[in-house]
Order: sequence, then structure tokens, then C-alpha cells
Amino acid sequence: MKIYNPVIRRWQEMKIDTPANQKGLVASPTFFDIHTHVRLLDQEDYNSLERAALAGGFGAVLIQPNTKPPIETENVLKMHFELAKGKIIDYYWTCSFFGQLEPDGKRILCYSNDGIEYDTQKIFWTFKSKKPDLLLDHSQFYEVGGLFYEGTPLNIQKRPISSESISIFRNVMLGLEYGFKRFHIQHVTTEFSIETIQHLREYAQVSCEVTPHHLFFNMEDIKNTNFKVNPPFATEKDRQSLLEAVKKDIIDVFATDHAPHHEKTSDFERAAYGTSGIEVAFSAFYTITMDLEKTIQKMTIAPRKILGLETDLDLGNITVIDPEAEYIVDVRNFHSKGKNCVFDGIKLKGKIVGVKLKGKWVYWDGEFLFNDQEHS
Repeated sequence: MKIYNPVIRRWQEMKIDTPANQKGLVASPTFFDIHTHVRLLDQEDYNSLERAALAGGFGAVLIQPNTKPPIETENVLKMHFELAKGKIIDYYWTCSFFGQLEPDGKRILCYSNDGIEYDTQKIFWTFKSKKPDLLLDHSQFYEVGGLFYEGTPLNIQKRPISSESISIFRNVMLGLEYGFKRFHIQHVTTEFSIETIQHLREYAQVSCEVTPHHLFFNMEDIKNTNFKVNPPFATEKDRQSLLEAVKKDIIDVFATDHAPHHEKTSDFERAAYGTSGIEVAFSAFYTITMDLEKTIQKMTIAPRKILGLETDLDLGNITVIDPEAEYIVDVRNFHSKGKNCVFDGIKLKGKIVGVKLKGKWVYWDGEFLFNDQEHS
């Protein structure tokens, strides 16, 4: 079987024994999601997230800190460790930038401010008081409010489309002044943001990510509250700028921002932010870019490099793909408890067939090759 090695950016022919013989399959290292949400409290938990991640081809995910309660104290972190104990996929965590914890480089890989509201004063004092480390930055100018960007065809409170880029500049420049050198900008959405990141790279190590939904949709595509995401959908011109930034490798990482909810109210004002997408992220990225090598690169080695994790190709941890298979997304078949997916009903290309982790096949052709008792 051909396997794409993102370390040397080359396809290699290797003998891979699979649970069943199927033609036309290729392999890659297992995917790593640098931006995943778990909910707990009878919503998405570590069991349902594990199955959803495996079905999406992921072998590891990085949990964001905005759980209830947020990951900002040792007791909360220990609770997460216990809930994720013995799972097949590798769970890593961020810690709240505004809490008591600091990254340890082992299980807590970095700071994150994702999903935690802050203003200029708060982030200024936090940069001033924290030990410098990598920050995953949800760049939002909360002071101006607004649920969607200006120009969105909804009668609802709007925010300036420039606000994301202003926040990126503010946060990176403040961090630099107080000793921070590495920043990863989450879910970029606008041309302004791409230009700002390119400028800031003259002064700091600034990486960035894009989600499948921001590559796929613009503000004119909003159909229902599943399309209420944060940051919001921007213009078609912005979407095209994101695609161009992917082609030029200005955008480093493909991330899911998997944000599951059982269901959302139809009221845009009251509906929660987010879309559930970890099971279809690869297919969405591949469908919109039609570049298999780049999709693999940005879902495997790229996030691991940013986080300082090992990047060597390991045949004990691989994802098997059918790049020609097409399917229509049906959230009723999701393993995630989150059925709030913007891709519901959309035809996508490229299907995850199997996942091998730590030398064992754990997922093949829609079936999990383990039971929960085996690894609890």
C-alpha cells in the first residue's frame, strides 16, 4: 500500500496488513487535531469523543480549556486525566491562559484562551504575570460585541470584520513585550488576519490554523443555527483568501474546532456557538482543496511540530483512506453526541476506512475493533 510520509513529503510503497483487502486505498500517519472541545455533563465525553475521533482518522487530539469548570486548576485537570484514563487515542490538554496552571510539555502542551471571554486589560495583565510559553490564541475583540460579521444577511448584532485582525495584532504585540515568543492563531477567517499574521512573522513565531467550515462556507451560506460559529463566517472574498493562503502554506494547520452540542435552538441569539465536525473534517478539507498530500501534511506533522511532539513516521499508528470514495454527510450516523454539523447533507470526497493505533487495528470500515471494557 502507498503511504504518504509527511516528514519527507513523499509517497512510499510499504507492506501494510489490513483487516480486509480493498483496492484503491492509501495510508498516512494518524491525524492530530490541535483544536478539540469536550463538553462533559451528559454531553460529549471522552468516550463518545474517542469514537468520533477514530471515525475521523484521528489518533490524538488537544483539548481546549473552556470546559465546565474550565481547565485552570490542578483539581479540574486531575478530573480530566481520570475521565480520559486508559483511552485508545492520545489525549493532550491546554490550560486556560487565565488560570493557575502552566504547560508542562507532556500532557499540558500549551496555554489557550479559546472560548474564554477576555478584554484588553485582562489579557495585558495575564501576559505580564505569566511564564512565557506557546499560546493558542482565539483572537477576538470582545469589547465590540457582535455575534456575526458586518454584512451577514441576518437581523442580528454584528461585529466589525476587521476585529479579528486587530485582536491578533494586539495579543501578539502585548505578548512579545512580556517575553512571549510563540503564538498559534486559531481558526482564522479573514484576509485582514492573513495579512496581519504575515506581518507579525517578522517579529515572532506565529503559526495559524483554519477550519474546514471556514474554507467551505461564507456568510451568504448561513441556513440555520448550526452555522452560528465563532469566529463567524466572513465574505466570499475572505474565503478565497483563506484557500489561497492554504495553497501558499501561509496557513500551517488544518484544525477541526470540533464543538459538539446535542442540538441547538433555532433562535440565533440564544443558540450556542459551534459545529460538530471531527468525523468529517478530513473529507471536507480534501473536498475543498483536492490536494491529498497537503491535507495529510496539515493534519499530521504540522500540528505536532508546532506543539513540539515527535513527528517520525510510525507504521504502528496509521490512518487508511479511500481517496475516491464519496458520501453524503448524515449526522444521524455520527458517533459524536454533537449532531450540530454544518456539513449535514453535503456530499464529500475521501473516506476514512481504518485506523491503527499502537500496533493494533482499532477501526475498520465503520466498525470499532474494541469494546469500552478493554481500555477503561
